[in-house]
This record gives sequence, structure tokens and C-alpha cells, in this order.
Amino acid sequence: MAYSMSFASDEKVFHSLFAKKPSDLTNEQLRISQDQLRVSRGGELPRNMIDVLEEKNQAVVVTENSPPFKIVHVNSAWEGLCGWTHEESRGKTLSILQGNETDPLTVTSLINYLLQGEEAGAVLTNYTKDGRRFRNHLRVGPMDEGLFVGVLQEINDGQ
Repeated sequence: MAYSMSFASDEKVFHSLFAKKPSDLTNEQLRISQDQLRVSRGGELPRNMIDVLEEKNQAVVVTENSPPFKIVHVNSAWEGLCGWTHEESRGKTLSILQGNETDPLTVTSLINYLLQGEEAGAVLTNYTKDGRRFRNHLRVGPMDEGLFVGVLQEINDGQ
């Protein structure tokens, strides 16, 4: 919601980068390969806050469903992976995880899927609080409460 679904630092930035309807996306955005962006196949995403609170093994982030997609909740597995505590991340956007190698076109596509009420997944490069680069498979989707959820799984380049 890697993100998760907060990729822009504020609403103005979001609208300048991401507020295009899918039919308005550039050709470059539409050429993102199916290997990079695909409907999630990694099991069921948490559908509600009860499911999120019960999840202990997977890194989970919950965000608002409108720009700038501020973080509402992260679990302890997300804290361990990303280095940001619940208190530090709450109210921030997922831009706290982004850096030079985070692909903005993939992020834009994930947001567009979410805004259409669909689940999606992609491999992204993110950064921990201390600057460590990590690659992860991010699966995102809408929740029953009208929020967005993201589940991150760190991967090695061989995965």
C-alpha cells in the first residue's frame, strides 16, 4: 500500500505523477512486461484489519485509499524488513522506501490497478531506513474497510 500504496510524498506530487486514468497512460507505462507486473499469485492477501493483525510472518503495510496514500498500519515483520517502526511510519507515505532504483512506472501501474479495485503484484527495488537496498515481490490489493494492503516478500536475484 509498498508503497502500499503511498508512493508520492504529497497529494500535489501524486496528481502530477500518478493521477492519470489507465487510458491516459503513456505507451512506455503500458509496455511494462507481464513478468514485472501481474495479477497476484502468491496466496490470499489480507482482506480486513483482523487478517492484518493476525499476520505475523509476512511483511504487511496498510495505507489510506486516496492520495497521498498515507500509512495506517505496519506489522512487526514489515518493521523488521524495512527498518521503520509503526510509530515512525504511521502517517508517512511509502516514498520512505523508495530510492534511485525504485521503478516509478511500476509504482504507477500498481496504483492504477488499486484504483480500479484490482489486486496486482510486481518486483520492486526498495530501501530500508538505514539505506540498505532490497528487492521484494510486492502484492497489493483493496481491503474490505476501504483501505489498501501491501504484502512484501524479500527476494534474492536468483528467486
